[in-house]
Amino acid sequence: ANAAAVDLYDVAVVGGGPAGLALSAELGERGLKVVTCDPTLHNAWIPNYGVWVDEIESLGLRDCLMTEWPKATVFMGGDESKITLKRAYGRMDRVKFKEHMLNRCKKAGVRLEALPAKGVLHDTAESTLSLGEGDAAESVRCKLLVDCSGHGKAFVKFDEGKEPGVQAAYGIEADITPGTYPFPGDEMLLMDYRDEHMVSNPSDADASEAVPTFIYCMASNSTRVFFEETSLIANPPVPFDELKRRLYKRLEHWGTEVLEVHEEEFCYIPMGGAMPTIPQRVVGFGGAAGLVHPATGYMISRTMNLAAGTAASIESALIKHPSDSEAAASAVWNTLWTPKTLRQRDFANFGGEYLEEIGLSELRDFFGAFFVLPFQQWGGFLSHRLVEPYDRLIFGLGVWANTSWRCRFSLGLKGFLSGPAGWLLLGRSVLPVEDGDDKQFPTPENRPEFFVKLPP
Repeated sequence: ANAAAVDLYDVAVVGGGPAGLALSAELGERGLKVVTCDPTLHNAWIPNYGVWVDEIESLGLRDCLMTEWPKATVFMGGDESKITLKRAYGRMDRVKFKEHMLNRCKKAGVRLEALPAKGVLHDTAESTLSLGEGDAAESVRCKLLVDCSGHGKAFVKFDEGKEPGVQAAYGIEADITPGTYPFPGDEMLLMDYRDEHMVSNPSDADASEAVPTFIYCMASNSTRVFFEETSLIANPPVPFDELKRRLYKRLEHWGTEVLEVHEEEFCYIPMGGAMPTIPQRVVGFGGAAGLVHPATGYMISRTMNLAAGTAASIESALIKHPSDSEAAASAVWNTLWTPKTLRQRDFANFGGEYLEEIGLSELRDFFGAFFVLPFQQWGGFLSHRLVEPYDRLIFGLGVWANTSWRCRFSLGLKGFLSGPAGWLLLGRSVLPVEDGDDKQFPTPENRPEFFVKLPP
């Protein structure tokens, strides 16, 4: 088996999800010698990825969408609380998406192995990764090891720190009786926090206020819909059984008749919490690098966007440090997480922790204020584009101005209770205190596009 370890690869990637394949393809396309391993390489990806069409189009992946809706809708309280977002939403065809990424890897000369990574031994200038077991066992030498194993974190070490909140969701892809889906076919239901189906029973009503959940729906046509009951962020996580119970209660309330369930989805996304130890010998990317949005759970667009830049930083690190893997890994980590991107994460983390702590009434007040902001502000928060501190300050002040006193009080209390260390983190995340920060305060005059709302 050890005869296979003669070749020295530039990079070995552990994990063949979207992050692993995107990075592998980018590395291969730069001419680096790459091996990528994942025991489930030949299986379909499991999650149903919903994406904003503008973000997926800029990545050249629009062909991988199976359905598109011209608008997305949000409900907070009663029917009158409907917010329509004229921003197209799409559902990825996960089979096409994975095929597309695998083909890019193959074209770029990436060696793909459907084997689990079992262990690693580090030397000064290289690492030896052992793959598979028994007769299929072999080892691979590489200059740099990249962990793309998601929240499984195969090789990346994380700091001690706060337990992450968890986004949990239970979804079904189902055939329904025609005419029993209560929404127009050209709308994707992004977030519906109404809970009329929970109020008849006092213990359900209490549970709904204390542990809020919303439904997310993607209708392929009038008889086939993906329904998902979601807890945005909670610790401890909402159990799947409870999410399933609430989903069926809600569908019954709507009069939606489920005829057949084609698949169930169990979604579990740790959000926020401790960061990977920076730097360290193994590079992380995707979920294993802490790239999940701490307040929304979004990651797919961000990861695909960061793959090219991360591949470039790996290439230059290997040129600069050809025989010092530790130094090469440090250089890559410090490009992935800079003081500036860490302050951006601090801000999103504060948001995630706040959303984890509040009940349904305040969540409605918060998102009711959030989605009526100018598009670049709410869209920027969801997609990690509020890079400048003042942009985050304007966004935060916008939520504050639009929301209820109840929500302002709990936000203020959360800020106050975070103590001096928290005040410092939050202050540094919204004020231009570093040399590279944009010192110009955005106004409708100097940054008109930042203050434009989506058309009603």
